[in-house]
Amino acid sequence: MDIHKIKINGVSEINQALDIKKDYSLVLKRCSIKSIVKKETNEDENFVYTYNLENLDITTLVDEGKTIQGNPKSASKKLRGAIFYKGEELGIEDNEKLYQDVINYLVINIDDIVGKTLDK
Repeated sequence: MDIHKIKINGVSEINQALDIKKDYSLVLKRCSIKSIVKKETNEDENFVYTYNLENLDITTLVDEGKTIQGNPKSASKKLRGAIFYKGEELGIEDNEKLYQDVINYLVINIDDIVGKTLDK
């Protein structure tokens, strides 16, 4: 039997501290699937599917009936994070230079990028 798992990524900013000794209920309004990882299990010919989700909307934490709202990162912060993550993945030491190079490339090629995005 196949196994299906979810892994939630993303950061939301909240306006108060949390207590490490407490458990909180977490409500996500909207997530997108960023990737699916398929691994074969050692048993039979079954697979483990891990769905990597990213939070796209407001996050709500619930603590004993009290709610704490969290807002997701802005698109520019997500882009910066994605570029830095890719740089680390590729072993690039100067992530700031990589960031500037990617941003310059995006600006120079914005017409092609927008056109390809709209063609989907």
